[in-house]
Amino acid sequence: MATDYDKGEVTDREKLAAERQKALAKYNANSIANQLDQQIYTYDVADKQNKALRDLQLKETRRKGEADRFEAQRQLQNAALGLFASASPAMNGSTTGNMMSMLRNRNDADNSTYWEQRQENENAINNAYNESYAQNQIARRDAAVNATKALRDTQGDLAANLSNINPNLYEAPGKDSDIKKILDSVNAIRKTYTKANAYQPSLSGYIMPANAEQNIIGKRNKLRGNDYFSRLMNSYNF
Repeated sequence: MATDYDKGEVTDREKLAAERQKALAKYNANSIANQLDQQIYTYDVADKQNKALRDLQLKETRRKGEADRFEAQRQLQNAALGLFASASPAMNGSTTGNMMSMLRNRNDADNSTYWEQRQENENAINNAYNESYAQNQIARRDAAVNATKALRDTQGDLAANLSNINPNLYEAPGKDSDIKKILDSVNAIRKTYTKANAYQPSLSGYIMPANAEQNIIGKRNKLRGNDYFSRLMNSYNF
């Protein structure tokens, strides 16, 4: 203890205590910064896992949609074959045109149903991913804000401890160079997640509408024969 405390004499013992307080404060500050790094890394891993799950679910729902659509096509084919077999001679007249129109409309209706269901499934999957990603962005920001507050508290505690050792050892919060460097780096992270990386979700991809399929696969139900019925059938493919 100083021989004349009122004059603010600082002893070597008090200086040593002050240096140790600074070392402890720096250690605590590094622990806070390290915790922030680990938290952000955890959210990064969560985003990667959620993205992988989203991609897998999209593949699954697309395969399911393809299987359902194939089954609907097969059922329509069986129904058409049965009707053709029962109609027989009548198919050489105007009934063929009516039949082709009916099949075309039924095919388009089925396409619309299954494309719409697939679009809804993909929207649900993408929305779930977007929501989780947005939540992680907010969590990153909160972690950075909390780390900033903890570092400022560390500076305040250090200033108080130094003043308690000896008033002449007091340093205003924010002046310790080591802690201030850590605080500045954490503040940069906080600003990044507060401004630059605000997440803006986007619409999921648009699925090809039902009536566009003929634009990529050519005419439907085209027969290769040159007989009257084949020519009649092909005349209704447009």
